[in-house]
Amino acid sequence: MANKIPFPKNYERFIELGQEAMAESKLMDAVEYFQKAYAIRQDFPLNFLITSTYLEIGENEQALFLASEMKEEYISCLDYLELYIQILIANHKFIHAHSIINERILREKSGEMKQLISLKKKVRASELMYEQFEICKIKELKDELSRLKEHNYYEQLAIVKKSVHLPQESFISIGKNILLDKEVHNLVRSWVLEEFAHLHIKEEVDFLTGDQEVHKIIPAKIGGPLDCAAYQRILLFLEKELINDDPILLLDLMEEIRLHFALLYPLADQVINDPHLWAISYIIAHNESVATKYQIQEKMNEIERIQKLQYKIRYQLEEMIL
Repeated sequence: MANKIPFPKNYERFIELGQEAMAESKLMDAVEYFQKAYAIRQDFPLNFLITSTYLEIGENEQALFLASEMKEEYISCLDYLELYIQILIANHKFIHAHSIINERILREKSGEMKQLISLKKKVRASELMYEQFEICKIKELKDELSRLKEHNYYEQLAIVKKSVHLPQESFISIGKNILLDKEVHNLVRSWVLEEFAHLHIKEEVDFLTGDQEVHKIIPAKIGGPLDCAAYQRILLFLEKELINDDPILLLDLMEEIRLHFALLYPLADQVINDPHLWAISYIIAHNESVATKYQIQEKMNEIERIQKLQYKIRYQLEEMIL
């Protein structure tokens, strides 16, 4: 009996087998071969081919999971962006679709606006169809969002993240109520506000901060929690001071500071008057001996004031775990 010679397990052969299966309209077989090739080499053209095939056979979640691995490549080119938006629509992630298109419109290149407006219309048409055929699902989600105060922080965040499946108008309407709900955790309110910022909402909204004060905010003007000047200056100082001498301390500090800025959002630049002293105060809290090299004696009153604020933020974070 003649010996069977196995096909070589290499990238090119799996691509060839996948293309043969595509030609025979055996899409499930094709995507299986392409996935084997992708396990060997992760490049964008193959990612695009697999995700578009997944979308064609109705494996929408798989398409989104794979496309998200190379999201930046998809949104860098309008032709690729169109497929990514189709994948988001198929997964009913309407808010993410609007956010990406809005961001692209803001930095629109010559000749792209017509296509971008067309994409916006596709998202809106899909929202309207979703509203028509998924009435019960939308009502169930709205009811869940109306009862956020019955849950702890982690449950609230998990529930509110489902709201990206709502049509944009419903999301904004419900989101405005969440922004003012004192029974909803501050970080959850901040998450909703950040989504408003991604949508580039230009109208003024009321936002209840952690100190229970209502502030009027224009989401389109604020960016994300880490986009503020104070965060960038603190990061720059800490990297300059610690990246060579104590990189472990730097990593610990940055993890903590990211959470702090989420709690301070969107008022961090108003709260932090001296980013340099804030950075030093963080170092003191974690390793006082490292901070001895800074000449801070004359600034101790201000540092103590900053430390009290940082302690208050840490206490709020600890309450989330309880």
